[in-house]
Amino acid sequence: MELVESKVIGGNSSRQILSALKALSDETRIRILHILSLSPLNVQEVTEVLRMGQSRVSRHLKILTDAGFLVPEREGSWVYYRIPEERKSPDFSSEVSELLLSYKEDLPFLAADQTQVSQILSRRDQKNTFYFNNVAQDWETIQKDVLDPAIYRKKILSYLPGTSSVIYDLGCGPGGLIPYLLTKADQVIGVDSSPKMVEEAEAVFAGNSHVSFVNSPLEDVAQYAPTKADAVVASMVLHHLSNPPGVIREIYKILKPGGTFCLVDLKKHNQEFMRDNFADLWLGFDLSLLQDWLELSGFTVRAHEEFDTDNVFKILIIQATKKED
Repeated sequence: MELVESKVIGGNSSRQILSALKALSDETRIRILHILSLSPLNVQEVTEVLRMGQSRVSRHLKILTDAGFLVPEREGSWVYYRIPEERKSPDFSSEVSELLLSYKEDLPFLAADQTQVSQILSRRDQKNTFYFNNVAQDWETIQKDVLDPAIYRKKILSYLPGTSSVIYDLGCGPGGLIPYLLTKADQVIGVDSSPKMVEEAEAVFAGNSHVSFVNSPLEDVAQYAPTKADAVVASMVLHHLSNPPGVIREIYKILKPGGTFCLVDLKKHNQEFMRDNFADLWLGFDLSLLQDWLELSGFTVRAHEEFDTDNVFKILIIQATKKED
């Protein structure tokens, strides 16, 4: 019996290896793997980078997915493809993918593909900034029409340290969360990529020496952050951003060792109007995916909570800490 089971397991492994090697026998599929290592993209965006027909691109994506190199994620009417997060136990596909990408400087069309992906991400961010610049004056009212921030803002405080010298509020908008954070910190630094949002917030807190602001893309926050923080809050922010795991890595950089990160966001949903009306790029997240991103960035997840609201949405709150040096 043991011999039979061994052959079956060995057969499965052989099929997996052959499938993986076949999937990477085409130059276009190697390009796709590199492209999606830069950011998750939907089929239309991959087509734009490759300048190929959609049916051809979809076939390549299916082959890579079937071989275990990619994971499709449905976001309302869109499907985004990404490279899987680190597996609990490495398999052939993940190890080959990691090896191949370690030689990315030698891959065909490297510079052109990186430029195209950067342009796509830049357009996403420009659209996002344009939207928030236009709604800056009315943002607090607009939020209440869909999901009242008061529902989760008080809860955030219970996930933060008792007292802090510095707390960052990432994606601070016009500063609605900051009065709450001031009960926990000597200094609150708000960060937002929208100049108009920062302008509104600065007007609200003019003359308050305990509050300051930074206008910066959240993907580059470590470059512009004036000091290390005891805690960072990202409340209803990640679903607007092109590269959430990249932002989580930036947050890790600006935290002091042992510092607390409080992440608040929508649980995965299918409300397409949020993308059209509120510039949401991602329709919420699964808890397991957020935990994977945090742990891969070096955080230890300490606590999490899911709770209902008075409409179709559920909210996730996660408390994570940066590992001590």
